[in-house]
Amino acid sequence: MRSFIARFIIVLGALLLVAAPARAQGQCGTVTELLFPVDLAQFRLAQEFGVASPRHQGRYHTGEDYYGGRGSSYGTPVRALAAGRVTYSAPWGWGRDGGVVIIEHMMPDGSIAYSQYGHMEERAETPFPPRYGCVKAGDVIGSVGNARPAPHLHFEIRTNQPDVPGPGYTWDMPDALGWVQPSAFLTNWEAWLQPAHLWHLDLPAAPDVPPVELEDHSLVYLAANRLRRVTPDGRVLWRVNLERPVVGLFAYQLAAAVVYADGSMQPFALDSTPGERWATNIPLQRQVLAADGRLIFQAADGALVAFGADRQTPLWRLDGVPPVADAFAAPEVLAFLTANNHLLAVSPQGEILDEAALRAPASFAAAPDGGLLVYSVGGLWRVGADGVWSLAKEDAPPGGAGSAVMVGADGGLYTFSRGMICRLPPCVPTLSAYDRSGRLRWQTQLPDVTGAARLEQAGSTLLLVSAGGSIITLNAANGGVCEQMRVYGGRGGWHSLGGDGVLRLVAGAQMAGLKWDGLACA
Repeated sequence: MRSFIARFIIVLGALLLVAAPARAQGQCGTVTELLFPVDLAQFRLAQEFGVASPRHQGRYHTGEDYYGGRGSSYGTPVRALAAGRVTYSAPWGWGRDGGVVIIEHMMPDGSIAYSQYGHMEERAETPFPPRYGCVKAGDVIGSVGNARPAPHLHFEIRTNQPDVPGPGYTWDMPDALGWVQPSAFLTNWEAWLQPAHLWHLDLPAAPDVPPVELEDHSLVYLAANRLRRVTPDGRVLWRVNLERPVVGLFAYQLAAAVVYADGSMQPFALDSTPGERWATNIPLQRQVLAADGRLIFQAADGALVAFGADRQTPLWRLDGVPPVADAFAAPEVLAFLTANNHLLAVSPQGEILDEAALRAPASFAAAPDGGLLVYSVGGLWRVGADGVWSLAKEDAPPGGAGSAVMVGADGGLYTFSRGMICRLPPCVPTLSAYDRSGRLRWQTQLPDVTGAARLEQAGSTLLLVSAGGSIITLNAANGGVCEQMRVYGGRGGWHSLGGDGVLRLVAGAQMAGLKWDGLACA
């Protein structure tokens, strides 16, 4: 009997030890805020996530390294990213390369993430936290140690290895093994914690072309040669692996159709059932524009090829066009900007109206008369249906890369200048509003906006969205900023303000739905 009781106590004790971490996680709470482990006003990113390191035989970096400058990094306090449970804490966890702390975080969507802080040292004023103890966002968990080649913090986010220091470098790409880019994780979750957030979806890769929004506000998108449909509330309804390379996607009947590199096109029904494929016999490189019933591609031989409503017979063809980086369709003029900043102004019938060499990328909008507005570093210009250029606004701030221009619903003109080139300092991103007569109504300086920007007006609210993930709403009457947030963006970028009151957007490899009521100006 005593032997049975002893065995029972041992088993019960083991079960309690196993269960203790789970209970501790519940006691440590769910993440409600995130803070960067070091002060980014002092520290800079010295080595990015996923880069190959010559010092480590070409292996890939599993985190981000932050360095605060010669003589100012060593000994700097390191703080916990967010509330969580400490799963590993050892001042010599990496041997001569310093100490390691790992914290488990319960995210609001129920997912678990682990943050790791490496190359640290323990001091009397900055002790390491105890294992299985709870920490809050901003709690000091150690100091930057004297690691090789210079004192710096190695910062990781991952979904694997909860209580083992990561290797720092892997032979395979770390994002395929459970590591996550730390700055992307932090930026995105700061956005997902905002009241306007409805849902978000991590994509396998950035979409190759803009998604197709269906009548019910579900989205069909193409990424990594897979076609997916996402429900209006952000759930993946179905996915289809495509057997041949895909270069385009467009709305077709009630759903969508894909365009293959061999020039053939194939529709997919609402339930993902593939339809009959048809051929165009024109090998295609990529889709560059879909607007007003036209679908325009860069062909494999470099030509621009436009298809009409039947999606089979080309409407027109322009040979010898360098790779197109951006395109825009105004009612009377189509704009194609090549990678070397050569602008082709083309009629809807495929006639070249004019060509111009620009000093930098530009942004485009439709002029009230159907012509094209070109917002460049040289100012704001109008290109008419006859191909003639004229100055649209004499004193507009310089445009260029990342700029945006829009004619509002009230007939006023709005320009967004990144401030990359300016006549008078300070050179900061600025949104300017002009009335119908061209007089300046207001100007608002904005925080850093990365990537190509787009402007839109919805009632009394102006919306600025950039490919870099910036989302800013302003009062159209006075330029006051109402709300601003950012997700981690990249190339491309897309957004749509649907009739259901949801702003849907794609930035980099993220898709999200945001409550417009939570962003719009009152």
